[in-house]
Amino acid sequence: MSNITSQKKTKPPDNSTNQTLPQNGNQQIRKWREWHEREVPVKIIGKKTRTGIKIKITSRELNRELALNYPNSIWTKFPNDNKQLLLDNIAYIFTAHLPFLLKGNIRLEYATGYPHSFLWANQAFVKHLPSYWYLYRARRGTGIMPMLKTILNSRAIFSQRNDIPPSFPDTIDENVIIPFTFGKDSFLTYHLAKEIGLSPLLLWFNDPVDEGYEGKHKQKLFKDFSRRIKDKCLYLDNPLGSLREKGEGWFGWELSMTSWALLSLPFAYKYKSGYIIYSNERSVNSFFYDDEGVRVLPDYEQTAQATEEMSLLTQALSEGEVYTTTFLQGIDEIAVLAILKTRYPKDTFRFLMSCWSETDFGKNKRWCGHCSKCARIYVYLTAIGVNPRKEAGFEDDMFDASKKHLFNVFGQKATGTGWDAFGLNTNEQSLAFYLSCLRGYKHGLLKEFKKSPLFLETRKKIHHLLKEYFSLHSEQVTPPQWKKKIDNIIRSTLQDFRTEIFRLVDDR
Repeated sequence: MSNITSQKKTKPPDNSTNQTLPQNGNQQIRKWREWHEREVPVKIIGKKTRTGIKIKITSRELNRELALNYPNSIWTKFPNDNKQLLLDNIAYIFTAHLPFLLKGNIRLEYATGYPHSFLWANQAFVKHLPSYWYLYRARRGTGIMPMLKTILNSRAIFSQRNDIPPSFPDTIDENVIIPFTFGKDSFLTYHLAKEIGLSPLLLWFNDPVDEGYEGKHKQKLFKDFSRRIKDKCLYLDNPLGSLREKGEGWFGWELSMTSWALLSLPFAYKYKSGYIIYSNERSVNSFFYDDEGVRVLPDYEQTAQATEEMSLLTQALSEGEVYTTTFLQGIDEIAVLAILKTRYPKDTFRFLMSCWSETDFGKNKRWCGHCSKCARIYVYLTAIGVNPRKEAGFEDDMFDASKKHLFNVFGQKATGTGWDAFGLNTNEQSLAFYLSCLRGYKHGLLKEFKKSPLFLETRKKIHHLLKEYFSLHSEQVTPPQWKKKIDNIIRSTLQDFRTEIFRLVDDR
């Protein structure tokens, strides 16, 4: 009896069952109720509407009602049972991170069914924990345990409903959806899809709609670019994105690509699209081990493993008809730009935008000039022979000495909470700085880099770096029916680019 009592103190009994309690049973029930009542309820109601989905959140800290509306021609074609499955998953994906943002042990109470995305979302949270702590360590304790406690001490409750399988038409592999961001990777994915004979639908998610200036600039880019090409371009305003953490916070963004994949399913149904093609390059698989030996992946959702796991989710919600993949897992970030410059320069750089434009620096220009992303893309462009200010819309000189803290090649990791803050691309950036020097850039930070030990180190291993960052590497994610064509395009284009660079290196 003493052993049983001890166990029940650590794990309170479920008082909904009829069981014989020891003499102190009433006291234990009170403890269970006290423990249970310490949870903070957050009620989440999801409803299908005539035009899309509505989510209502009620709690002591957060009360919001948000609606997402599809084009009428898309939503009316989507079967009612599919809408319910989509609602179950959308309601969860856009609110699963709330325990990180609200106080207390959160109990998410859903008036929607158990979502297919539940296990995937929790896997993503756990995989992101080390990178969360790395970025939030000044505010979230001395390790990952406080955030792990947030996950373990919070829970989600779903409504019961009949498990109804989705209904989907036979899709066509060549009909593909590209979640389009106007970043370099999106452009390369689009150009590759066109060259190998696919029929792409470009789908831009205006997300979030209530923060920063990114949407403002991309609305103009979308309008101008859609006029230049013959392929269908559509966009979807996503007010649900406003539930994510604001500013430089990450909570909620760890599932952004998952949310876009789910939101794409009604479009896939209408256009019989067999694939959702993301643009995740090799660089996103980079990681390091922290002081406690924990592997830190800056953005797990973009890795090769996560892409394949996400594909299982879209298949489950489409009767096995819609796969999720990427064409770019074999090449690094700077190689993406090199291929664009060498093979697809027309209608690319004039529409390029990778900046998040989160601050007022980006209010009236699409490259804010004050973030590490602007800095990184700027030096990569100069390295491959593209003038950022004349050809890609930059207004700031990112080689000005005041931008030093935004790079990873001057002895400190880049500031901010973006990918560069992890310091994983120092070799790639040093190669870009070195090539920029060879192309005749001499002022500001280039002058300082040329005097640094890293310049000499880069020169010693320049041939190795060129082969490492401008070559096609082995990967297993690209769909086999297109892999040979895509690999041949990438391999031959990078060979041409390396030939040009080797001549430049040898001339110096």
